[in-house]
Amino acid sequence: MDLHIQFNIAMILAAVLGEMISFFFYNHHSSWGNRIGERYLFAAIISDAGLVVLLKLIMEQYWSVGRWEDAAILSLWLSLLFACLEAPHVVHNHNSFTHFFFHTLHKFSIMFVMICVLVYFRHY
Repeated sequence: MDLHIQFNIAMILAAVLGEMISFFFYNHHSSWGNRIGERYLFAAIISDAGLVVLLKLIMEQYWSVGRWEDAAILSLWLSLLFACLEAPHVVHNHNSFTHFFFHTLHKFSIMFVMICVLVYFRHY
């Protein structure tokens, strides 16, 4: 498998919008999130960049995305994969399922936005 990733404006925009969603999703007002000071911005940006590269690779070689419905289906499958990998963890209290559900919803939302940006801004 050859890995040829060409960086473009859509990739940068996807990473920035993904981080904005994370910032607002996990702010100090959400019942499932952490305080803003508990997020490491540098690590989050590196992770967002890696996620954008992986999503672009999946879209170019394995899963064609042409509409927002295709983006939602791909995001759903990847979120379900994440949920299956994260599900066997220890339940700490009665809110563990709520935290897990919203964490999985967060993964769906950032991947959906990133995929939509990669599709609709690919010519810029």
